[in-house]
Amino acid sequence: MARAVRTAAITAALTAGAAVAFPAAAHAAGADHYYIEIGGTGATTHTPGCDTTTSSYNEANAALQLGDHAIEVCYPATAGPFIGPNGPLIDLQTLQPHPDALTAPNYDSSVRQGYQEALKAAQDTHRDHPDALITISGYSQGAQAADQVLQTIAAGGTGIPLSQVNGMLYADPMQPGTGFTAQIPKGWGVPGFTSPGAGPAEFNGIPVTRYCIHGDPVCDASLLNAPGYFNLHGNYPQRGNVIAQTLGDDGGDGILWRTPDGGPA
Repeated sequence: MARAVRTAAITAALTAGAAVAFPAAAHAAGADHYYIEIGGTGATTHTPGCDTTTSSYNEANAALQLGDHAIEVCYPATAGPFIGPNGPLIDLQTLQPHPDALTAPNYDSSVRQGYQEALKAAQDTHRDHPDALITISGYSQGAQAADQVLQTIAAGGTGIPLSQVNGMLYADPMQPGTGFTAQIPKGWGVPGFTSPGAGPAEFNGIPVTRYCIHGDPVCDASLLNAPGYFNLHGNYPQRGNVIAQTLGDDGGDGILWRTPDGGPA
């Protein structure tokens, strides 16, 4: 029993995208710029219009004064049976159980729903604001979904002009060369988790920046970096860290490495 609990707790940590507050930032989006935001795995809350709202982008949106230009994607953000809507099956700090994790959508199902809802949000935004710039952004599990949305747009599958789209991906497990799923052949996995393989290095001219903290094995995968699941992967949304420092700097391209405090490596 102890071994099972420990395994569940570790697996939860490996798939979690921490949901913590962002710091203030000095940037405001223009009137014709919208952000489609896919938060990371973890506990969610009920808000009007969504029973599973992540907090991954809340304070960044407030700091950037995005208002209704921030479009938060409503999706499970779970990795059942290890992480449910109230957190991991066993909380690593308090040892409090969250039995609803046992019946939560598994990782594959959650990513699929995140992809579908984010793609719809992008298409709806373009329909309603045909001249607007659209930033597709995601963190951890949300970055995988965002990577796949950007691939669909890049392939011409939406009708959204590629010149009106960019991407900001944080701890993308599909990061080429070093991402966790980039190390696993596409289609391999275990029940509830199927590797999508590596994402593309280029998105047909769409500028996409991937941010990765050195040592975070979600995007800098190795056995030596395994402890980074616990002490680095949750840093991105923290006060003064990567997302807060860079969300307003959209339009770049390539992989940018960061230090544990979020600064350039």
